[in-house]
Amino acid sequence: MPSITQELAGTHSALWMRGAAAGPRAPGWEYRRRCFDALDLILAGHRASRANGQRWRQPSVSPPGLLNDVARLAIFARGAVYKRWSPNYSDHGISRWEENADVRPREAFVAEAKIVSFWPYRQGALDIADRFEMSLTEVAASCLRALGAWAGDNPVLAACVPTGPPLCVAEDLKVLARRRLARGQGGDPGINATASRLATLASGLVAAVLDDASMTPLGAFNVIRDETLRLLRDPPDPAAVKVSNALSELADRILHRDPGEQDLTAGQARQLMAEMAALSALLASAAPGRGSDPGGEPGEEAGQ
Repeated sequence: MPSITQELAGTHSALWMRGAAAGPRAPGWEYRRRCFDALDLILAGHRASRANGQRWRQPSVSPPGLLNDVARLAIFARGAVYKRWSPNYSDHGISRWEENADVRPREAFVAEAKIVSFWPYRQGALDIADRFEMSLTEVAASCLRALGAWAGDNPVLAACVPTGPPLCVAEDLKVLARRRLARGQGGDPGINATASRLATLASGLVAAVLDDASMTPLGAFNVIRDETLRLLRDPPDPAAVKVSNALSELADRILHRDPGEQDLTAGQARQLMAEMAALSALLASAAPGRGSDPGGEPGEEAGQ
């Protein structure tokens, strides 16, 4: 099976980003960059001011006439931005990221701007994941902390309607959900349900940052940490579940037996003690350390 980062390199957004800035397409990419720079200038005027004694909040933003204003600031003809982000338009071989023809050019433009803005954060998170050979949950934590950092650095863009994370985040989370459920744990319905819930959590993370821009990326991730890790941790081994249930049942019977009642003979008790001692040694060799905490930095001891 390819590594997690190899799979993430094959998403629609990753392929689109690699192709969009390629040699012959560079003029079309430069056009896009000018439009995204113009959007930044427009959104700068919509940044919420911080009231004295209150935490800084960024409400949703929907500038009227957005595409025409972008064209004006980028020194393009009126309607040129609308045209280029229309379905089926190709600019030096670059089609818009949004493939759904029902999505209007304005929404397609904002979605693309968010993805391009977030991409360095995503790439940084995946570079760290490769360097430290992170597990699935550690990769998820790294990517979601990167999302928190992006939202904190670009709150007005994050708040621009349609408000929320870049849509490439949902693609990445579906890759993680598919790897988590790769061993037949529910098939496509289970993957889609898990991916949908993870995407909702990512939206909650961005909403938390917009509600309090002083929040750190780790603090933002901690808002959704527990459920994210629960969704992505490996399912328990059926044999381990059976052993755990049997031990709990036996302990309960011994603790709550009536006076004079004997659940085990002395020989059975000694045999179980020997088997449990051997099992304890095997378990110790299978789990030599506590590993790292997906909510912290690579290599930190778990705080759980």
